[in-house]
Amino acid sequence: MICFNKIFLTKSAAQESSFIHMKQKNTSILLLTIAAFLIAVIGFNYFNNSRIEDPKNEILLRKIGHDVLLSANDKTSKVLPIQIISKNEFQIWFEDKFAFEPDSLINIVQNNISKSTFPKDYTVNVLQCSNESIVYGFHIVADSNKNVITCVGRKMPRNCYFITLKFVSKANGFNYKYFLIVIILLTISVFCLVRLRKVKKTPTTVNKSSFISIGNYSFYFEQNYIQFENEQIVLTPKESKLLHILSLSPNTIIDRNTLQKEIWENEGIIVTRSLDMFISKLRKKLAKDASVTLVNSHGVGYKLEIKN
Repeated sequence: MICFNKIFLTKSAAQESSFIHMKQKNTSILLLTIAAFLIAVIGFNYFNNSRIEDPKNEILLRKIGHDVLLSANDKTSKVLPIQIISKNEFQIWFEDKFAFEPDSLINIVQNNISKSTFPKDYTVNVLQCSNESIVYGFHIVADSNKNVITCVGRKMPRNCYFITLKFVSKANGFNYKYFLIVIILLTISVFCLVRLRKVKKTPTTVNKSSFISIGNYSFYFEQNYIQFENEQIVLTPKESKLLHILSLSPNTIIDRNTLQKEIWENEGIIVTRSLDMFISKLRKKLAKDASVTLVNSHGVGYKLEIKN
């Protein structure tokens, strides 16, 4: 205690005042940044989720599928459960193959979406089940003069299709003011932090030698790619995380629920077919090495099988 007092008293009054003033500024900036962040998060969730997560919206999506089948003179096959890819993206799957006319599809989608609380700006794509290639699509916005609609009048042949709808959330007049305030607060906070601290970021070095061997592949988890001979194959962050989990326990079945929880637990969305889609994409990227296989244990989970 005596030593501390001696050291403290050697400081000049000016130094002490400057230290206290700087500390108060830093505290104020931190509080301002936290407040702006909380306002942004709460506001975004309120203005977007309340509109998109209306219970009747999923019913209207199913009705789109129902009307599409009726327009194809199919009164018996089923519309499968709606797949929720993200908070703004949905997929409609069908039990059987069907043919469709773009004109009819456009009218069906517009009529049903107009009755929903979905945002009125959205993109619709029709994809083939086999290779997920887009065979038809259109874009609708609130201003009908800006709609992008092509290939009307051309009937699409009978095939296995699924439909994706992706909505674009737009703020109304009040929301624009709201988010403008948030942006100003965050800008002021960042500006003040830069001026006061002038912290220089030191670039992180990537350890290229750190990888996981999967058959003849080198898996760079942190960099999101796998390498086969001299070829680099890029992975999405979710594909990389999924492969990482499977590679930590090769030749061992990982439960579906465990995989879904590890990859999507922080996103707050429902995942059903998403896991199967990511497994399918990973299979294609691992197809260059016959000793590496992603095996589906029906109803249980998946395993990364590596043959020696």
